[in-house]
Amino acid sequence: MRSIKTKVFSLAMAGGMLLALAGCNMSAPSTVGNIGGVEIPSGLYLLMQYNAYNTAASKATLPEGKKTSDVKAVLKAECTGTIGDEEVTASGAEYIQKLTDRSMEYYAAVEKTFAELGGELDADTLDSVASNLDSLWDTNAKIYEANGIGRASVESYLLNAQKAKQILELTYGENGTTPVTEDDYKTYITDNCYYIESVQLPLINYTNYSAATDEQKTAVSEIAEKCRADLSEKAIGDSAAATQVYTAAMTYAPQAMEALGGTMESSQAVYYGASQLFTPSDLSGYANSEDGTNKLTDPLDAAKIGEWVTIDLGSSILVARRLDPLKTGASVSEMVKTYDLLTAMKSTDMQNELYAAGAALEHNLDASAVKTYAASKIKKNV
Repeated sequence: MRSIKTKVFSLAMAGGMLLALAGCNMSAPSTVGNIGGVEIPSGLYLLMQYNAYNTAASKATLPEGKKTSDVKAVLKAECTGTIGDEEVTASGAEYIQKLTDRSMEYYAAVEKTFAELGGELDADTLDSVASNLDSLWDTNAKIYEANGIGRASVESYLLNAQKAKQILELTYGENGTTPVTEDDYKTYITDNCYYIESVQLPLINYTNYSAATDEQKTAVSEIAEKCRADLSEKAIGDSAAATQVYTAAMTYAPQAMEALGGTMESSQAVYYGASQLFTPSDLSGYANSEDGTNKLTDPLDAAKIGEWVTIDLGSSILVARRLDPLKTGASVSEMVKTYDLLTAMKSTDMQNELYAAGAALEHNLDASAVKTYAASKIKKNV
């Protein structure tokens, strides 16, 4: 009888364990619901949440001694930043949720819009996604897996980003539903872009990464002035021959490096010459957020079109001039293609449209599933 009781007890224990395991499965749902009928798999949700955490951590005011890898500290900290057009101050936990919700909405809007426009990713795009996926997974597999993020979730995220790019083309491209016209591009180029010819003279000795001393900087400044005078003398008309810029680079960049105690081959120096269109995004990298000045464009604006000037950029002295981009010999269509002006001109508008569309979709999220994947479970150390 004793052996029978033992067997009955063991069966009862086994049944309890099965129920417990079943309970565990129920507490880890495969999806957090859908937005606009687009399902959000749990792994994808966790990836969006993990990305949101990293953003929030960079905005967090942490107590002294706490690091951005301290999840509890970040969740409790005050975070201030811009989400969409809104300046948000919230706890780390709230900030992360706002960003995660916004990511889900954007993802859903992209999936729906791409399907409605009949979009299709070509083989080259799929190959690019596969390559990026391999790279991301090789670098982040351990941390992703520790946070419940599978390879398929990362792939879905990357594919969605490519679909968003396609939507831009399908909407505003040459054959899109609302194509940007050549006149639109001309206006954008004239009003927002700078066409700059330049020779860059280094103020850093790249053989040992030492910054120029005051004496060395004075020497490079004198070389820059010679370069400016040389180009001013040779340049005629709206646009100098491209060879003049690159010849000047090969002549004066090695001299500047020599003044810094280093050496530079003329074959390397040619890369210190440039002739290109700068979009607003390019120009923003030279902006001073404190006083609104721009160390690249302000000196060019102070000079006449076509006039060579020297500009101290800190790590280099630029000998540069601004030209009318529509008089450089390049056609509008060539500039659109070379500088991806569609993205420069319309990507922000497109993103805003998709975010708004996603926010307007019907939200059918599972509150209990979202709670299961709380940000407090994020792991930053593996």
